[in-house]
Amino acid sequence: MSTFKSRSAGRVHVHTLPSTRFRTKDLSIRLHTPLTRETVTSVAMLPYMWMNGTSKHPSTRDLSIASDELYGTIIRTSLSKRGAYQVLEISASIPDVSSLTDEEVVTKAADLACEVLVDHARGQVAFSSSAVAQEIDLHKRRIEAVRDDKMGYALQRCMAEVAADSAVALPRLGMMEDLPGLTPDALYDAYESVLQSCEANVYLVGPYTDADALADKLIQQLQRVLPGDSLRAELRVDALAVDGQSVRTVKEAQDVMQAQLDVGYRTGVNLADKKYPALVMMNGVLGGFAHSKLFQNVREKNSLAYTVWSHLDGMTGILAVMTGIEPSKYQQALDIIQEQLVEIQHGHVTDEEMLFTYRGLKNQYTVWLDQPSALANLHYNGILAGKPREVADMLEALSSVSKEDVVQAAALLQPHTIYFLTGEGDA
Repeated sequence: MSTFKSRSAGRVHVHTLPSTRFRTKDLSIRLHTPLTRETVTSVAMLPYMWMNGTSKHPSTRDLSIASDELYGTIIRTSLSKRGAYQVLEISASIPDVSSLTDEEVVTKAADLACEVLVDHARGQVAFSSSAVAQEIDLHKRRIEAVRDDKMGYALQRCMAEVAADSAVALPRLGMMEDLPGLTPDALYDAYESVLQSCEANVYLVGPYTDADALADKLIQQLQRVLPGDSLRAELRVDALAVDGQSVRTVKEAQDVMQAQLDVGYRTGVNLADKKYPALVMMNGVLGGFAHSKLFQNVREKNSLAYTVWSHLDGMTGILAVMTGIEPSKYQQALDIIQEQLVEIQHGHVTDEEMLFTYRGLKNQYTVWLDQPSALANLHYNGILAGKPREVADMLEALSSVSKEDVVQAAALLQPHTIYFLTGEGDA
């Protein structure tokens, strides 16, 4: 598998991976900008607002027609979070029709994606009063939907508590209480602020015939709205430091059928650290798979949890154990969770656990080879953390991880927060 080639000019960086193994040409423009309490909600709304129309295509329908005319090209926008940064993304999935037509489909699709990002005016189309009112209502529903997914909500809340007093703790979609105060002008100000404070990374993955020429064209287009020097060093994503704080317990009561017990740890290690592959292996042994210690001991042997997994955030270094349990099983489940980590820290890791974990991770990464967005995500996360990572690099690093490395990685975990979401009568 080839590796990404990168070129940069100021705040714009383009990463290309031409490959004939894919049937579509994928293009994504990703802007990351610092999370702040004052702007988290207004910035979170921007990608959704952009699709309401541009000055050239002044409605969602007009944008949809324009993309459909490009042989069914699909243009999307999305929002994510990486550490203490919000990531606003515009992507285009472009059919490879080079054998059918000489028309410049790729160039037109790239132009349309850039238009969705930059072709907006204060108080007009996407930033009109009617469009803003509609998006505020829709954004309220998005925030409510997060709360309705109890497992996802508990994980978000646990990780926010582990990251307390830092921008990492801010929710991806922002705050419900901010919505009534948002105006078209306030949202346009947030849009202009993003363009002034962001770093842009563009990904081109797929059967491009001249990816270099397209990369140069995109750099020229985007530099018009993103001038100035690179901010990459200033906007690097760092792992949360291990701070020696005593373990906190946070309980929350809601109308839930099943309690959620999550335990959050800081590790001080993220994707850029040389210890990261060992931490990934350790997470797999602890709770990443059905053969893991947590799954076998909490769920299978003791029947304490309906679900039990561990999740490692490669950007912040937060590791969270997630369980769905009966409220009465709280202490027993917590004790066994803690015992499994101690087992690894004391060197009780079998050859079979190491082998099965590596195979499981290898399967995950191998699947990514067929997913352009997954390849871009891994590389992008590495760029943000300060060390580009690719699938081949990770597989090689994981194959070299020893039991001793896994034991040392387990020793990095600092228990930080026990989060318990339970029924209103059980708190």
